[in-house]
Amino acid sequence: MNKLKRVFLLLSLLLLLIPLGSAQAQDYRFSLSAYEVEAYLEADGTLTLYYYMAFQNDPSGHAIDFVDLGLPTTQYKLSDIKAEINGMELPEVNDSAYVQGAELALGEYAIQPGQAGVVTAWVYGVKGILSPYDGEDRTDYANFFFVPNYFDSQYDRSQNTEYRMTIILPPAVGAEEGVWYRPSGWPGSGDPEATLTTDGRVNYSWYTTNADVHSEYFFGAAFPASAVPEGVLIPKSPSQSDGGYTVSPAPSFISSLWNTIKCAFFPLLFIGFFIFVIIQGKKQTDKRKMQYLPPKISIEGKGIKRGLTAVEAGILLEEPLDKILTMILFGLLKKELVTVLNRDPLKIDIVETLPEGLYPYEKAFLESFKDENKTKRRAGIKSLMIDLVKSVADKMKGFSSKETKDYYQDIIRRAWQAVETAQTPDVKSAQYDHTLEWTMLDKEFNNRTERTFTGQPVYVPIWWPRYDPTYKPVMSSGGSGGLAVPVTSDSGSGGSRPSINLPSLPGADFAASMVTGASNMAAGVIGNVTDFTSSVTNRTNPIPVTTSRSGSGGFRGSGGGSSCACACACAGCACACAGGGR
Repeated sequence: MNKLKRVFLLLSLLLLLIPLGSAQAQDYRFSLSAYEVEAYLEADGTLTLYYYMAFQNDPSGHAIDFVDLGLPTTQYKLSDIKAEINGMELPEVNDSAYVQGAELALGEYAIQPGQAGVVTAWVYGVKGILSPYDGEDRTDYANFFFVPNYFDSQYDRSQNTEYRMTIILPPAVGAEEGVWYRPSGWPGSGDPEATLTTDGRVNYSWYTTNADVHSEYFFGAAFPASAVPEGVLIPKSPSQSDGGYTVSPAPSFISSLWNTIKCAFFPLLFIGFFIFVIIQGKKQTDKRKMQYLPPKISIEGKGIKRGLTAVEAGILLEEPLDKILTMILFGLLKKELVTVLNRDPLKIDIVETLPEGLYPYEKAFLESFKDENKTKRRAGIKSLMIDLVKSVADKMKGFSSKETKDYYQDIIRRAWQAVETAQTPDVKSAQYDHTLEWTMLDKEFNNRTERTFTGQPVYVPIWWPRYDPTYKPVMSSGGSGGLAVPVTSDSGSGGSRPSINLPSLPGADFAASMVTGASNMAAGVIGNVTDFTSSVTNRTNPIPVTTSRSGSGGFRGSGGGSSCACACACAGCACACAGGGR
């Protein structure tokens, strides 16, 4: 009887563990029965977006607690995004760690497994979305191209979604003046419904019941440029010819050197071993200097820490601090808050009025660069890094370093995959721009950038002239445009995407500027990276002090001994694709 009781008890415990394992394995899994997107091109050249998303959560899926909303540019304000679920205002709208765009936090209104919910969002004042028309028949027109937000196919299981995409042209466009493009990848009819709104605005609307919400659909329209103010169109410049580079072969060994080594083998062996010990000791010392995260990060917790910025992710990955500084600089460039006036030494121009909502490290960066004194500036950057490391350490309290590391390493992989598998140069360039801060977290960022872009044109992002002071867009002889690079579509919709005329550079030149230019600028600010990081480490992760025990010959260490190697908890990269997220 006792044996039977033990078997029964064992089976009971196993049954109790099964639901726990299932809960831990849950992931986002949902579909959308209806999806509507409206893109309003306003009179001031900005874009207003409206999203209607009818979610049906899978009974075995994770509660939908966040919805990522990819946006076409970085020129928007979080305060200009209003979102609701089932008519209730959402508690939080933050920057997304998955996409270039916003994270809609559902909070207490999270859509539970097996439940449905309707999420709506209005996004106002998106800038940088218009470009000059590149055809010869309508030189005075403006182009608008748009890919609606979509979700990762790992999460979205939609198949027969009622999907409507509508483009509303600016108020000043006449009924016969608009032009629409046949959409790429669209499973429905390529011809839209062309009507007028109640206030007389031209709109084109595409509709189908055979779509999903994890595919990329490419829409576009054109209209007279006179309908928007001058200066809102993205400027154009001609493409330049590709450049190249050569690699010098390594020098060969001198035969006489080998004879010398043979004659003094044992003495050299001893000297070599002695030198090896010294080098290894120096490497260990330098490695310790670079470990700026405090040991408490390695204390195991539960769950994944989400919502970190790319810069905070770099700290958790213990990336070199010159890369962290570079990432902060690029973030401010993309927000159009700084312009590089000179690279070596680095000199930047800062806009007079700073917007609200900047991260503390961005504010500290700008304050440091307002000081012309090199020593004081370096001290300001050092203080910035110390505060940033301490902030990330506090945010990681209670979270699992291992789970967080695995989670974000997978997102880094998918971020690069989205760039490398893009089918056309314009899409590849846009994806690289969108995911830049996150792909920089990859250890092979430099090599992958060179490998990805060498041998093809790169459509430079809108912030490029702010980054490269030597970049001078060259206009065509007519003074109004540059060389158009056609972008074709292989979709079965019966049409092709129009040519997109954007500023471009040879891929090799672009990659070289990205890989060497930024890091050299950062190194010029902080000096020797190891010494600078060591000065930060002394404040954030100091070597424990050891004292001798009187009369024992042993040692006791402050904080548990003299071994204090920090186990890095990795977190924070994200951007699965241009529009896709949770």
